[in-house]
Amino acid sequence: MGKKTLAVLVLVGLIVLGGRPAAAEWFADIFAGVSLTESHDLKLNDQGIGPGTYSDVSFDKSLAFGGRFGRYFDSLKFVGVGVDYFYLAPYIGPQSVNLHGCFYPGGCGAGKGGIGTFIMSVNSFSTDLMLRLPLLESPQAPWGRVQPYLAVGPALFVSTLSPRNTKSFRNNDDDTDVSIGGKAAAGLAVQVYQNLMLFVEYRFTHVSPDFELHDASTNRVNVSTDLNAHTALFGLSARW
Repeated sequence: MGKKTLAVLVLVGLIVLGGRPAAAEWFADIFAGVSLTESHDLKLNDQGIGPGTYSDVSFDKSLAFGGRFGRYFDSLKFVGVGVDYFYLAPYIGPQSVNLHGCFYPGGCGAGKGGIGTFIMSVNSFSTDLMLRLPLLESPQAPWGRVQPYLAVGPALFVSTLSPRNTKSFRNNDDDTDVSIGGKAAAGLAVQVYQNLMLFVEYRFTHVSPDFELHDASTNRVNVSTDLNAHTALFGLSARW
C-alpha cells in the first residue's frame, strides 16, 4: 500500500509540474529550522505479555530542513503547485512516565518508570496547493515584493524508530513505517534581489506511525503514536 501511494504522489507531481508553459513563474526553495513535536501517548501491544501505554511521552526538539520546487501560474497568479521534501528527527529521550496496561500473568495495573531512549527520523514527501497574495507589485517585481502565502496538501511519511538504551526492547532493532498524513503551512516571502526571496514559514504536520519492534524476549511489539509537529523555518527562494 505504501509503495502504491508513493507512486501516485510522484505521478501527480510529474503531471502538475511537467510540460512547462510559457506563462508560469517557477520557484525552488531551500529551508531549515526547529521543530517541536507535541507530547503524546506511546501505545504498545506486546504479543508476549499484552497491551500497555506509556502516557504523555515527550519528544525532543529537532532540527528540520528540506526543499520545495514548483510554479505559480500567470492566468491564476494567486495559485501554484509544488512538491516538497521535509525532514525532522523527534527523538524520545530518557524520562520517567506513567505506564498502565494489562500484562500477562500479573493482570492490570499502573505505575511509573523510565522509558529509555528511542532514535526517530521522519522523512515526508508532499504535493502542495500553494496560495499567495502578491503585494507591492512593480515592473521589477511583477508578482509583488512581499508575498504572504499558504500551502496545504497530503504527505507521505517514511518514519524509522530505533530503541537505544532501553530495558524493555531489543536495542538497535529498528523498524520503518510508511503512512499518509497531512501538512499545512503559512509563510511570508520578501524579495531581496531580482530573482531571490527570503521567507519565514510555520508548518504543522501530522502522521500516526505504527512500528513493529521486539522486546527483550524477542516477542513482537506493535508501537504506535501520533506525531503532531510545529515547525518554524527560514528559507531562500529562487524565482524565474
